[in-house]
Parts: sequence; structure tokens; C-alpha cells
Amino acid sequence: MTLRGTVMVVTAALVVAGGASCLSLLNNNVDSPDTMSGGQSVVYKTESASELKSNKWETGETAFAATDDSSVLTIDHAPRETDSFPMHRSGQRLAFVTEQDSALDQNRLENALHAQQIRPQSLPVKEPLTKLVEFDAAPFPYDGRRGSYHDRRVLLHIPKDFDARRPGVMVLFFHGHRATLERDVRDRQQVPAQISASGMNAVLVAPQFAVDAADSSVGRFSQPGAVARFVAEAADKLARLHGDPLTAKTFANMPIIIVGYSGGFLPTAYSLSIGGLAKNRVRGVVLLDGVYGQLDKFATWIENNRSSFFISSYTHLTKRHNDELEHMLTEHDVAFSRELKPDLGRGGVAFVSADVPHRDYVTHAWVDYPIKDIVSRLGDYQLPTAPNAVVQYDASARK
Repeated sequence: MTLRGTVMVVTAALVVAGGASCLSLLNNNVDSPDTMSGGQSVVYKTESASELKSNKWETGETAFAATDDSSVLTIDHAPRETDSFPMHRSGQRLAFVTEQDSALDQNRLENALHAQQIRPQSLPVKEPLTKLVEFDAAPFPYDGRRGSYHDRRVLLHIPKDFDARRPGVMVLFFHGHRATLERDVRDRQQVPAQISASGMNAVLVAPQFAVDAADSSVGRFSQPGAVARFVAEAADKLARLHGDPLTAKTFANMPIIIVGYSGGFLPTAYSLSIGGLAKNRVRGVVLLDGVYGQLDKFATWIENNRSSFFISSYTHLTKRHNDELEHMLTEHDVAFSRELKPDLGRGGVAFVSADVPHRDYVTHAWVDYPIKDIVSRLGDYQLPTAPNAVVQYDASARK
């Protein structure tokens, strides 16, 4: 294929990036790339600003352009100097190469990029991805009421078979007192495993709060808009963990479910009241034996977000506060039930009693593995095939 003239016309262009896996996706339609014998040679890709570290392609098989009929315009197989367009509205950059001193119609290429919605082309994740990652927007370092905490790590989890091309949901998990991400959230409470076992297209984001301490300090989450900044950074970090930079926009637009266990009620309340998340983005809130206060914040959010769901499961420790919250809702004509709906995607409020040991509540409440149960009721995000192995409740984990 030869490009004639000095202007490359891109009509409804599909721009794809992400390494060899994406390259092979289109190579199924092409036996071999044509050799450019004159005129203009252009190779370009999109990538998140955080990933753009130099003005050279990192490998020879990192980028290509394709028209809407999937014919390859050109593939560049050698590292070479590139230029970059300014940041686009999508939060991505466009890098390009020209050869033989030919001119590039930058405006036309930018207009094509703006006109065509860029979607990740990655195949479903082959293996679960779990990692502890430091965040700039983490709730700590911050001086809490009872101590100074400096762990800025966040537990990220992308389950096997997660598909960035399908509707997905982000689960924010806020742990309780005397917890660490490794020992408790990941291993004892098995929160990543519960997300994987749900069979839904869901990812997990769990920040570290006060480290192994009896302290519900929310740290920087007490600042207006802090949770929105945290979630925005989570989108970039999840995309990096996933391996396809184009998924950053996917994660950035995901609806959110907040699960607060025990002392995690406080960051949950602040997230709903001053977190800065876009209206209607939080599609559900789950409190696991966690209504210890902040009733006005929860009641206000429930009343103003009736298409979302709110679930509080409680023991005798928090029953009185749950009764108070129920009374507040009744005064504002907000209906609630004592049972969970099969499909939580349609909203609703439920108060569910499960008087089991408080320490076990994340693994054993109204059912074994309650987070798995909640996420599995989000039918709009169901994967085509359920996980091969559903996690079974392990009573020894409660000891």
C-alpha cells in the first residue's frame, strides 16, 4: 500500500495501542505489511500521559494505525525519534513519526482522533492481577487522632476474565480497625478472592487507612474532592496493572460500589458527602456492621440517590444506630426492606441482621463471603462465563 501525496486522510480512524497483544489482533487480517516506497510514512499511537516517558518508541511493535476496514497503513519496526501532539480531552497523547521530510496534516489527524471514540482492544485478562501500589492521592500520610500514619499503599485487583470492552464496576473497600492490606484485606478477609468469585466484570481498589490501629481516621479523605482525586489516580494505576493504557478511560468512567467494614464507615460517609465523585457514579453502598455514626450523611445520600442501593448488615453492636437510621428514612418517606433484592442494579435500601462475630463479618455475615454475594447481584456486569472455581467459605479463616 502506498500513501499518495503529502497529506494522510484518516476517515473514522481506529487508533489502537498496547503492545504485541494488540498488534497480533489486527495482524490476523493482514499477511504482511507493505513496504513504503515513497511519500509519507506515519506511525502513531495513544498512551496515557503517565506512560509517555520519552520521545522514542520503546519497542518496534508498539503502535500502528488502521482504517475502518482494518487494513494496516504502516507499521514501524525500528525505534526512532517521535513528536507528540498536546494532551487530548481524553487524557491521552498522540505520538507520530514522519519520514522523508513529508508534512503531516496534524489538524486532520487530531480531528479524526476526536471524532472516533477510542476503546481498548485487549482480550480478557488471562490470570488474576493483584498488587500493592503506592498512590499520591492516598488517604495517608496524615496525622490521625491517635497516631501518625504514612502507608500510602493501595491494594488493586483485576480478576481473571476481566474484559475492559464490557461494562464493569469498581469496588472501593474501606477496612476497619487493626487491619493491614496484606494480612487482613487480602489474606484473612479474602476480598480480592471474593471479587473474582462473583462472576462479575469488577475490579477492586482498597486503600490502607490507619495501620493496624484502633483508629477510624480518614486522613486526607476529609478534604473536599479528595476521593475523586484518589479514584482518578486509581484509573491510571489499574490501567498500568492491566497492561493496556487505553483502559485508563474505561476505569475512569466505571460506576462505583463502596463497601465499608466496621471503622470503614467513616471514610464511606466522607466519600458520600464531600468526596467530589460525580453525581450518580456511586451506584451502591454496603456497610458491614459499620453504622457507628454519621447518620445524617448516610440518610442524605440515600434520599438523594434513590436509584442506587444502600445495604447495612448489622450485629447487636450497631443495631441501635441502624434503628435510628431506619427512623430517619421513614420520616423522609424512604422505603426499606429486610431482604436483599436479587438484582441490586435497580436500587433499594435494605437492613439485614446477621449477629455473628464482628471480626468475621467480611467473610461470614448473612451469607459466607458477603462481598461476593453483593457483587454477584449486579447483573448488568455479568461476564459471559462464570469463574471456573468459586471460592468456598473456609471456617478456619475466621479464627
